[in-house]
Amino acid sequence: MAPRVTQAAALNPVEMRLTGGMSALNRLIMTFQNKRMPVVGLAVGRDGGGMRTTIVLDCPPDTARRYAALLSGLEDVEGIEVPEETLEVALLETNSDGWRESAAQAGIEAHEQGGTVVASGEPAGIEAWLGSLGDEARDVVRLGPVARPGDVG
Repeated sequence: MAPRVTQAAALNPVEMRLTGGMSALNRLIMTFQNKRMPVVGLAVGRDGGGMRTTIVLDCPPDTARRYAALLSGLEDVEGIEVPEETLEVALLETNSDGWRESAAQAGIEAHEQGGTVVASGEPAGIEAWLGSLGDEARDVVRLGPVARPGDVG
């Protein structure tokens, strides 16, 4: 289930590249706890440059930038960025082609790949679009708000 946005705050992603493997990840998570950061999402993966992490904070953008500055001081953080644009990705299966027109109306980029609809766009747009599909959408997987595509580091 995707996190709910409060009225006083907004979901703000922070992207970073870590060195140091699991020890770095452990230090990062301990920092979340010790500083009581409002983390509502965490995605960790590897790419050609090492470990890449996206955290999603439920706070205003200024607060997210302050947390990013704090995290940039960790010894294993190689690069960090608070992107201006937030993107959400959703995967789903459907029996009809009605998703094409509703995606265009909602401003969502969507295509079908091997029977799976892959959609991306602003988190509010994805929410509205999935709601408009109703029972047509099944097996929905939401990756949640993630930072815009790009290279950190």
